[in-house]
Amino acid sequence: MLTGEVFTHRLGLTISDLRDLEQAHTILVLPGASPRKSRYPAWQINAMGQPFPVLPALFDTLGDSGWTIYRFLTQSHPELAGQTALEALREGRDALVVRLARSIAEGTCV
Repeated sequence: MLTGEVFTHRLGLTISDLRDLEQAHTILVLPGASPRKSRYPAWQINAMGQPFPVLPALFDTLGDSGWTIYRFLTQSHPELAGQTALEALREGRDALVVRLARSIAEGTCV
């Protein structure tokens, strides 16, 4: 987990840019007791040095809670043969991850 300062440095952003990305749900932020205590998972940066492009779709589907998105991405899913959604994203299976999120949100996931 990275602080906002370290995360912005890695991406070459300003704090203002970071806040804009948070509002657009383009990055995953895990709120802390205060804004300075918020943390940013380092793994949300893909091999090209950018946040996974599917994050806004996951927020649209699963809601605004960073912790909900975090749990969805890091827990194993039987629908992904026991993989995590994060592992599937790293393999480029973005569409499958979004479909799974929709299925969970709709309650049609078995």
